[in-house]
Order: sequence, then structure tokens, then C-alpha cells
Amino acid sequence: MKQLFFISISIIIFLMSCSEKQLDSSKPVYVTISTNMGDVTVLLYDDTPLHRDNFIKLCQENAHDGVIFHRIIKEFVVQGGDPTSKAQEPGVRYGSNSGGYTVPAEIVPHYFNKKGALIDAKKGDDVNWERASAGTQFCFVQGKVLTDEELLEKESRINEIRRNWLYYKFRARLKEEDPSFKEESKEEELHSAAMIMVMDTLDILGPYVIPEEQRQVYKTIGGVPHLDGSVTIFGEVVEGFDIVEKMSLVETDANDRPLKDVIVKSTKVFQK
Repeated sequence: MKQLFFISISIIIFLMSCSEKQLDSSKPVYVTISTNMGDVTVLLYDDTPLHRDNFIKLCQENAHDGVIFHRIIKEFVVQGGDPTSKAQEPGVRYGSNSGGYTVPAEIVPHYFNKKGALIDAKKGDDVNWERASAGTQFCFVQGKVLTDEELLEKESRINEIRRNWLYYKFRARLKEEDPSFKEESKEEELHSAAMIMVMDTLDILGPYVIPEEQRQVYKTIGGVPHLDGSVTIFGEVVEGFDIVEKMSLVETDANDRPLKDVIVKSTKVFQK
């Protein structure tokens, strides 16, 4: 795991050096993603520099040209960036390829999953407790406007996700500290030890409550709050909300792939 993390860091340092040579660090960076359904422009956040520079490099190299949005779920997300989806083979389930690398998590507390947020795609916490992002994949958050009652349900889900994440995190830590925990015969002991650590931690942290300012956004603009705190948010849509909405409403198959492909035609990085 440490070796893989080192490789990821090395890749990202290279990506940052490439993009910083071509852009003015004092100005915000925007990217326009042109699709066969219209253009979407995003602002990239400066305080998630690894994801920002990774996305810049991919777009400058035209790496997304021809990929499809392979996973679209109404009132949830519009996801693309699998390089193998350029083949656009009918009926194929894409999404398992992310360029062969990950980007270390940059989960910043003041960003949340409002409608239009630009977020990472990643594997689940059970196999990716570090929450590293899939290298080439990205999502537009769509979501929906939520009531107070629905927000209470989302808070419960956030707390459940946090509890499960802590469990997988502590299991990994215990195995690293004591390799004998990797043995199948020690599973019950490992589970018990991890659960004790989880409960102790949650007693200290207390339950998560969605901040009031964010609640108001979710009640008026909408979004997907149950993702808060578990994904990297590295930008937001500034133009083309209507295009993202149109994408989110397309008809899809059983694997959430649109029946008629939604395709990235080109990307443009710019500053103003």
C-alpha cells in the first residue's frame, strides 16, 4: 500500500509541474467540457491542487475527447472519464478503468455536494479506506431539492457511512500493526478490536450534523448530501447547469449507461 501511495504521489507531482508551467497561478482555472448535448464549464478549486492539476493535464492532453458519460443516475450524478469508453461499444458496461493510477484524497470540509459540484469517482471504503480518487474519472453532482425530513435521513446515512469508513480504516491499521490479524482464524478478534475503536472514536466525535448554511442550499438548490465528507470535491459548474440536468434525465439501461451515448467532444482549459 505504501509503495502504491508513493507511486500516486510521484505521478501527481509530475502532473502539477506540467500544468503550472502553462498557467498563471494567480488566476482561477476553468474548463469547458463540450459534449454532444452542449457545453458545461467548471471552475477548479485551488485548495484541491492534486485533483485540479490532474484534471488540467488530462484536459490539456485531450485525454477525455471521445469518452462517454458511462453512468448517469437521475437525481444523483453524471459520471464519465473511463478511457476505454472511447470505443463506445453498444451495450458494454464501462467504468472499471481509470487510467491506471489514483489521486490521494483531498476532502476539504467547507465543500459539500451541492448541485453542480465536480467530484471524484472512487472505489468503496471497504477496499479504499484512504478514499483515493480514480485517476481519470469525474462526476457532476445533480441531486435534488430536499426537505428537512429528507435531510434528517441524509444525516443518518452520512453517520452510517462514517461509521463504516472508520471500521475499515481501523481494520487496516490493526493489520498493519499486527500482521497476525490477517489470518482467517483471527477474524473475530479483529472485528471486535476494530469495533471498539470505532465506538470510542464516535463517542469523541459525536454525531455529524449538516451545517445550517449547507442545509439551506440543499433545500433551495439541491444536491447529494450523503456524499459529504467521503468524496473529493475539486470544482463546480459555473455554466451549463441546464446541460447537466438534460444529461441526468436521459434514458439508461440496467447498468445506468445511457441508451444513446452522451459523449465528450472536447475540453478547453482557460483563465480569465
